[in-house]
Amino acid sequence: MQNKNPLVTIITVVRNAEDTIARTISSALNQKNVSFEVLVWDGLSTDRTVEQIKTFGDRVRFYSGKDSGVYDAMNKAFPLAKGKWILFLNADDYFLHPLALEKLLIPTSDPKVDYVCGEAKMLFGLKRWKPKTLTDFDFFIGNPSNHQAYLCKKDIYTKLNGFNIKFRYSADVDFMFRVIQKGYLGKSIQEPVVHYSLGGLSTKNVGKGVSELESIMAHFLNSDLEFAREARLVFHEGRYPRKSFLVNLASRKLSESQWRQILLYFGSKVSAESTSFASKLFSFFKVFLINMIKKAVFLILSLLPKRVL
Repeated sequence: MQNKNPLVTIITVVRNAEDTIARTISSALNQKNVSFEVLVWDGLSTDRTVEQIKTFGDRVRFYSGKDSGVYDAMNKAFPLAKGKWILFLNADDYFLHPLALEKLLIPTSDPKVDYVCGEAKMLFGLKRWKPKTLTDFDFFIGNPSNHQAYLCKKDIYTKLNGFNIKFRYSADVDFMFRVIQKGYLGKSIQEPVVHYSLGGLSTKNVGKGVSELESIMAHFLNSDLEFAREARLVFHEGRYPRKSFLVNLASRKLSESQWRQILLYFGSKVSAESTSFASKLFSFFKVFLINMIKKAVFLILSLLPKRVL
């Protein structure tokens, strides 16, 4: 039976995920010590997804309708939520344990907190996706948080008009950047709360997703794509910055919080030109190896017919 006045609404949007939807919903319904509801939006599935959802009866608020993709489905679903807080849990992801939602809610005891980010596990728990700074320095890095571990007030989704559906793969990043830009306060917990399954839309289209991400970064950095791309490679991938990048960076009008994080990151200004050959070589092969492993994983995922990881 659904809670009439839930504190949190867990939303799952789905289309054709008959093999994983029951696991996702079960992990949500198993949450303890929190007043919550589970809301599922189905985008007219053609497999046994709806049949699986209906086995949960009135423990799930179920809606079905046409949508133009994941983010459009999310936009249709969040206004239906009764909870003060919303968490989107994709149809092949799941909470790691029954106290995950309770853990995420701990920082909300501070009334100034508007959103909370936890960690996500990937690749059978071999990799942890940790929240970034949750400041406008993230505009230089990329995705501030795994979206399945992102708990946010419903009224923020309403005020910001939800997701910009012109972005097919990274509208969640655009939304989180807008939340930061508007000055909303976020906190993080250093604990995994969800399992993020690879093989979905974004991981099967990683090249297009990265291009879209860099376009979003360029917009928020008020820069061209080249600067946004190098910022991501430097601050996220660990590449040594070129002198021209540092000069460009130093000439920009940045916020105090951005400069603070930049100085913390560099310690002292370094560049590819002023770094020893051995250090540059080590850095090159480290970044190259990591990127090759990523490409191999995403290539395998693109060939898989199902979301299996």
